[in-house]
Amino acid sequence: MSSLKMLRKRVLILGGYGTFGSRIAEMLSDEPDLHIILAGHDRFKAELLANRLQKPPADPDSSACTFEGLRLDHHSVNLAAQLKALNLDLLIHCAGPFQRQDYHVPEACIANGIHYLDIADATGFVGNIASLDQSAIESGAAVISGASSLPALSSAVLKVLSASFSHIEDVDISIAPAHRISRGLATVRAGFESLGKTLTLTRDGQPVASYAGGDLRKVTLGHPVGKRLVCNFDVPDLKLAPEHMPGIRNLHFGTGVQPRPLQWGLALCARLARIRRPAFLPDPLPYLARLGHWLAARWPGGSNHGGMLIEVGGQWKGHRAHARWQILGLNGDGPWIPAAPAAAMARKLIHSKRVAAGARPCWQLLSLDEILRELAPYSVVTSVELPDS
Repeated sequence: MSSLKMLRKRVLILGGYGTFGSRIAEMLSDEPDLHIILAGHDRFKAELLANRLQKPPADPDSSACTFEGLRLDHHSVNLAAQLKALNLDLLIHCAGPFQRQDYHVPEACIANGIHYLDIADATGFVGNIASLDQSAIESGAAVISGASSLPALSSAVLKVLSASFSHIEDVDISIAPAHRISRGLATVRAGFESLGKTLTLTRDGQPVASYAGGDLRKVTLGHPVGKRLVCNFDVPDLKLAPEHMPGIRNLHFGTGVQPRPLQWGLALCARLARIRRPAFLPDPLPYLARLGHWLAARWPGGSNHGGMLIEVGGQWKGHRAHARWQILGLNGDGPWIPAAPAAAMARKLIHSKRVAAGARPCWQLLSLDEILRELAPYSVVTSVELPDS
């Protein structure tokens, strides 16, 4: 083996051939001296993607990024031993849903001093990752959770918008994904299995109980996305924003699907989920998730444009003012947006740039410019409206 190959950093992407794992791998393919292992339950799919992403080297000692496919079950009892044998520098966890997962994967990384990164958007998983902080510090590993649209991108945007205000009081975040895109079953399951569950919003400075799938409302994004229906959903920002931005009086998050009949169906499922059922009846939401995944792939209408909108209000030069930022994923390129923060954070960890050991959510660990740089090759546009613009 050449000395160049031995010096390569080794990155494993768990769920590497999925909707987001595959995109993160492709984004990182321009990194020199990097070897990416695409891992999951299906070795054939992993190797197929590895072969597609692999660019033929100009010479045997080329520093171009290399790929391989691997079968790896992250529920394996000897996961830590398997990771140790792979001699990894970084593991990127994309094998959701994260709502019901424990910390066995980051703990296996910590046991081997491997940097860990995930794209989780489950409030409990991301919000409590700091419970691993001491063990991560002792092992010298950086453990970062939530390197996706929420909270990595949203917190980077809030940092930019907050700079124009003396004090932020209101935050409203909405995500309206495109309909005509490929969706992984894990993403759909995470959404369905959360329906009806209680969540906490902030209204007039007080915590207010609501539920996932409730409070159906309209939001308006830029053309060609336009008006969309969204409903309440639990995301890490609802927990993290009040901790990092004291004084917030109103905090909301909403998301929705297209076309409208599918969104109305979600709202109905959320109401049904809140009905107390006899103990002998199984939870219908996992079955509805499979039905929803099937319907979403076949339901006519909708568009291949989606977006994310963040609106804030607060004190600006002595009076109330508002600002808004939005990002639109056009022509089916929306799924690259959640992948971008993980790719940007991975580059920092690979190059050991100002990332201290310890476990924490990905709250303002990346600048907005670092994230948007990953999206330059794609049909993604942004706009910002500040009080003085």
